[in-house]
Amino acid sequence: MITGPARIYGGDSPATGEDAEVTIGGSQLNVRTARKLLSCALSAVRIREVGTGVHGLEFAWDTNEGIRAVQVFDARTLADVRASEEIKSLPQMTAFQARQRRGSVGRTLGWAALVVFLLLPVLVILLFIWQAERIAHAAASQVSIEQETSLGEQAFASMQGSLQLVDRGPAYDVVQTLGTRLTQDSKYTYRFHVANDDAINAFAVPGGIIVINTGLIKATQRPEELAGVLAHEVQHVEQRHSLQAMIKDLGLRGLWMMLTGDLGSGLAGQAALELTSLSFSRAAESEADAKGFDDLVEAGIDPSGMGDFFTTMSKQAGAVAPPPFMSTHPASGDRETSMRAREAEVKETAFIPLDMGRWPPLPGK
Repeated sequence: MITGPARIYGGDSPATGEDAEVTIGGSQLNVRTARKLLSCALSAVRIREVGTGVHGLEFAWDTNEGIRAVQVFDARTLADVRASEEIKSLPQMTAFQARQRRGSVGRTLGWAALVVFLLLPVLVILLFIWQAERIAHAAASQVSIEQETSLGEQAFASMQGSLQLVDRGPAYDVVQTLGTRLTQDSKYTYRFHVANDDAINAFAVPGGIIVINTGLIKATQRPEELAGVLAHEVQHVEQRHSLQAMIKDLGLRGLWMMLTGDLGSGLAGQAALELTSLSFSRAAESEADAKGFDDLVEAGIDPSGMGDFFTTMSKQAGAVAPPPFMSTHPASGDRETSMRAREAEVKETAFIPLDMGRWPPLPGK
């Protein structure tokens, strides 16, 4: 027998209900108020959960006066009801518990979906950081040459106001001659520019635009060194390192725009801020060195100039801050050693020295 406090609604009870005592046992539900005793067979009772915050059980049944409902919130009484084998065996109690389980699963899944939704941006960012190299490579592979060239053109146009380009003179002519020689069979249409800037730097724009500072030209000892720098930058374009580095540097926004093909002016403007300082992975640098070396040999240019320039830069850096070219294109001892080893492979090859007049050529003259 289960007995406990309850509240009854319906019939002649007030709209707000009235206090009662519920008794359950012998397949019968009895409710006693201050005014009367009501009874109903358990088999005729409908059971559902009620309440917000604190949950109780409601037992409802039909009468000639309409629906009667008894709500139980007392913790001890509820525990006795849920433990009662007689009540648990009722079909309506079995159905009620099944609904509860489904609701619990639904709430759990709902909360899980909400947590995933809230954490998804963080998870995506962490995934991008963890697999940035692979993601950037995969994204770049989805970008056509035409899209890449368009992006490069827009980005370069956005940054031209900050560059003092030298469009004529010996330095410009030398860069054009060497660049053309190194890109004879490329799928890209290259444009080579000289910027009047004392910083020892060079950079490649996706799609085939390469900029060499006058400061870097002046730092070379012979044209073969400049050819080595150009070959290295050309390979950053050919291997799409510049595009991949831009995707990484611009982050998820750049990745999304690359994948959707929405290469608008906003992205181009942001990319322009990154172009002069794009950083490449050690693997990309090594690949640009190796492919650039091959390009020099194929063009009939002495490849030792590449290693010589790295050596020159390492000596000039010394104890002071490295020039921009060194900070964005690190010339480590391992890379220099690798270049010297490659030189040994072609030591028997006769390369005709490049004769390009006074070296370095005077920019803009």
